[in-house]
Amino acid sequence: MSPPDSRPPRRKMPLRHKLMLALACEILFVGFQQADLRSRQTGILIEVPAVAHHRIA
Repeated sequence: MSPPDSRPPRRKMPLRHKLMLALACEILFVGFQQADLRSRQTGILIEVPAVAHHRIA
């Protein structure tokens, strides 16, 4: 005789939770794509320097 299963049966994930999970994944995916496309400027520009490539890093 096998021992009874003490775990409760698995419940299905509600549709609302599935949609929220899909939306969160899409936001992360699109965010990473946009972060790659935008070029980042190195340093912080506090005031306009006399020479364009002189910035505080």
